[in-house]
Amino acid sequence: MRGPGAWQAWSVALPLEVAPDALFAHLYGEDGGSAVWLDSAQQAYGMGRWSIMGAPATAHDHVLEFWAAEGRLRIDGVDAGDSGDLWTVLGERLDANPVDAPDGLPFAGGYVGAVGYGVKTIGARSAGVAPDAQLVHLSRFVALDHVDGVVHVVGVGPADEEDDARAWLAATADRIGTVRPLGELPSVLDAGPARASVTPDRYRRDLAAIRSWLLAGDSYEACYTYALDAPATEAPFTTYRRLRRANPAPYAAYLRLPGRAILSCSPERYLRVTSAGWAETKPIKGTARRSPDAAADAAAAAALAADPKTRSENLMIVDLLRNDLGRVCAPGTVTVPQLMAVESYATVHQLVTSVRGRLRPRPAAAVHAAGALFPPGSMTGAPKQRTVELLDAREAEPRGVYSGVIGAFSRCGAVDLSVVIRTAVVADGVARIGTGGAITIDSDPEDELDETVVKASALLAAFGARHPLEAQSEA
Repeated sequence: MRGPGAWQAWSVALPLEVAPDALFAHLYGEDGGSAVWLDSAQQAYGMGRWSIMGAPATAHDHVLEFWAAEGRLRIDGVDAGDSGDLWTVLGERLDANPVDAPDGLPFAGGYVGAVGYGVKTIGARSAGVAPDAQLVHLSRFVALDHVDGVVHVVGVGPADEEDDARAWLAATADRIGTVRPLGELPSVLDAGPARASVTPDRYRRDLAAIRSWLLAGDSYEACYTYALDAPATEAPFTTYRRLRRANPAPYAAYLRLPGRAILSCSPERYLRVTSAGWAETKPIKGTARRSPDAAADAAAAAALAADPKTRSENLMIVDLLRNDLGRVCAPGTVTVPQLMAVESYATVHQLVTSVRGRLRPRPAAAVHAAGALFPPGSMTGAPKQRTVELLDAREAEPRGVYSGVIGAFSRCGAVDLSVVIRTAVVADGVARIGTGGAITIDSDPEDELDETVVKASALLAAFGARHPLEAQSEA
């Protein structure tokens, strides 16, 4: 039984009668301090029921930043010493004050934000100026249930803060009743071609080097990536609204963080763990352009599902993730309930597999599972450790946020995280977008190049930019 100082949750529920982007702008502004929105802009394939939005609101709230190379932790801009391991820090902070989620919600306060690829403990770690992870602690937030059409206004904290929490709930509920629609989006300006971190010749040379790894048996599959930079001339929130309209996704997100904004339309689940300890990951391997012609679109989906090279990619990553989950799950519980199914989104078809298991009981089990699977296997290759080391030495620039994870770590013991793909990081007037794909022995360099163009096009279009290698990929 929890003591008198134990944390609790209080909530009120209202009909969801406003557009989510208008609600976020009304509660947290279109610009300003840190605020986060995990935006289920599309409900599809068992994903996307809930959206969460919030900002620091009480003395319990802060922005946690982590630099992996030094193991350095900072809280609200103040150094908090060397922590060594981000996952341990998160687990200890969340486990110290557990909270039962109210009304069946998947989130009961905790951390929301991004953990970049540099947090990995294998291969070279990034040593950039920007933090490798930025997470906002929320003790006051709103959760949107898109299935039942309900807005839950939620406060969590020690029992003796109930009066303050309920006052905030009432005030926020009143504010929700005054939300007005946002204005029309301005036309996007032509920003010209983006800058790529590789030339076409560099891309082909790198793929030839990767082929040598595969022939030597050093890797069986390697997810090679590069970066694109485009001008970001308007408010990031405006661009995000344009992006979510054109390319909605079940794991979309808008994160306004110190020094940067992160705009994501990811369709890929990295890890979802329920408060009961059931874990699921859904790796994506295989991408095909959608067509406005129904017959051609169906043919593209069928070809994706049948393509031997794509199926080989998917199978290798599924084996890797079964192994990763097996390290943290109870014996005999890891299953593959969906193998290589086509999921169709606004601009692409994807080949997707589900892997599930029941976590072994331990404090902060979900957080430690997220760490055990990190970095996402679909963004590394197999075997993971050696492939990551080889990619670190070959890729033109560090990946940054790209290939990491975005989502929520909850005090109820749940996590829900996406893989950082289809994502732009906006800072100092520049939008950085990562793209890439899995390379196997059967890969054709020109087809791989075209796939990287397809994956980045929706993001670039939101900024009015074009892929600089698109002409070469179509030649």
